[in-house]
Amino acid sequence: MKFEKFETKHIPYYYAWRNDPEVAVFDQSEFIRPQGFDEISEWAQRLVSGYTYIVSVDDVYIGTIALMNVDPRNRHAELAIVIGEKSYWSKGHGTQMMEKLLEMGFEGLNLNRLYLHVFSFNTRAIKLYEKFNFKHEGTYRNMVYRNGQYHDVLAFGLMRDEHIT
Repeated sequence: MKFEKFETKHIPYYYAWRNDPEVAVFDQSEFIRPQGFDEISEWAQRLVSGYTYIVSVDDVYIGTIALMNVDPRNRHAELAIVIGEKSYWSKGHGTQMMEKLLEMGFEGLNLNRLYLHVFSFNTRAIKLYEKFNFKHEGTYRNMVYRNGQYHDVLAFGLMRDEHIT
């Protein structure tokens, strides 16, 4: 598995993943509708300027990892994992991607806390976060509407001293 800094040249991959309904259902509401390349490209510029990395396996780009909303003063950040290539789902790549994010956050940026938000129906992701000892810290009830019904958004957090190495 390789991690490259996300650059403008990677936007076409991101565009394809964001316009795949099976991938987009797990992400922010703005990706539920199909979007043009210019819209995705404009949105993705924040990935270019942040702590976002595109991930490849055997020279195939499969997704991204990111540390967002980095607060160096209070030493915390939000994290995100996207595996956009569906043929790579449920093969252990999320585990490797999470290990890299935790290393970047706790060792590279010397953060004390990492947190994330996940839709309650994303059981595969929830199992990954629990595997790494993330704690469920709260629930935003009926926060997202998918497939004809409302779902909760769950907040998870992990402190440096809770991190299992």
